[in-house]
Amino acid sequence: MSQPIQRSLLKPDTRWSWALVVLVLAGCAGLRVGSDHDPQASFGGYRSFAWLPREYHGSCNPLVVQRAHDAIETELNAKGLARASDPGAADFIVDFTIGARDRIDVQSYPEPFLIAGPAGEFPWWGYRYWGSEVNVRQYREGVISIDVFDAQTRRPVWHGWAKKELTRSDLEQSDAPIRTAVQAVLKSFPPGKSGDSASSR
Repeated sequence: MSQPIQRSLLKPDTRWSWALVVLVLAGCAGLRVGSDHDPQASFGGYRSFAWLPREYHGSCNPLVVQRAHDAIETELNAKGLARASDPGAADFIVDFTIGARDRIDVQSYPEPFLIAGPAGEFPWWGYRYWGSEVNVRQYREGVISIDVFDAQTRRPVWHGWAKKELTRSDLEQSDAPIRTAVQAVLKSFPPGKSGDSASSR
């Protein structure tokens, strides 16, 4: 009778441990977004923008840079913000960085086990202890950040970012993931319209 009791004691906790693993892995794969802004800036007067003239070295793939550039401009246009024909007459300046980096994720979660009695049995009054199971994995994280500067003061007024664990599909077909990330970041720009000017998820 001792063996069936052993299985009945261990089985529910084993399922719980695996559930924790699944939740940890699922949570790491989502898109995390956040933003910050200068509360003194007057975003209501922004109508046109210009790009900050510079070379982009954050990604070894020039197509990724171009896709991010196009996605940002498309999203700003959808918000009624047009690219100024004369950069000197723009209301705000836009810049961005995009790239990827290797990350190491260490997760620790409890794992239950039983201490056998003197005869090697697992009686229903046996002692239950909680150990620690550590899961270490390496992954590649994609990051895009978008910065807005006031054209008159040249001061930074808004910053938004998105991070995501990259899959092989993301690396081989980056167009859609970049558009999704840009839309999520610029959802809070200009501040005050979306009601989410400083968020993280």
